[in-house]
Amino acid sequence: MILTERAARASIVAASLLTAACSPSADSAGAEQARRAAATPRAAAPSAASTATLPDAGASPVAAATAPSRIVSTADITLRGKPACDIRFAYAGRDTESLFWEEPCDAITARMLTREELTALGRWSRLDDYARRFVAALPGGRVLYVEGAASASVYPVGTGGSTYEVPVAD
Repeated sequence: MILTERAARASIVAASLLTAACSPSADSAGAEQARRAAATPRAAAPSAASTATLPDAGASPVAAATAPSRIVSTADITLRGKPACDIRFAYAGRDTESLFWEEPCDAITARMLTREELTALGRWSRLDDYARRFVAALPGGRVLYVEGAASASVYPVGTGGSTYEVPVAD
């Protein structure tokens, strides 16, 4: 199962709200404080396993908006007691997102690819017309491609504005 940072954050917020609401000693001020704390995004500390660096916290929003689509960093983590890779990426003009691939970083390939590169890998033909439209609409026509030992996927942005997984190999 691949989890995006947005889904993980939503789970944390939901658990915090449920805990605050169910606590017999929780007052409304405490519950509100728990909601704010859970909803506040926290920057992850860069690890030694990162293959790229996170953008400077002081970088201007204009610079971030004009940056090309890119993989921001990768870091080995443990997910449910097994090695996994935390892949942070950003499409031009969008916030950085994160997904977890259930293999160590050195065992996978994570790249931003164009239609031509996907075709050369034999992956473009695995996309239906719907997914092809979303891949083509991405800034610079580049989509995040992740390949592991047994599968590969691309991550376009759908009509709702969320990144979603499209398997292209199994």
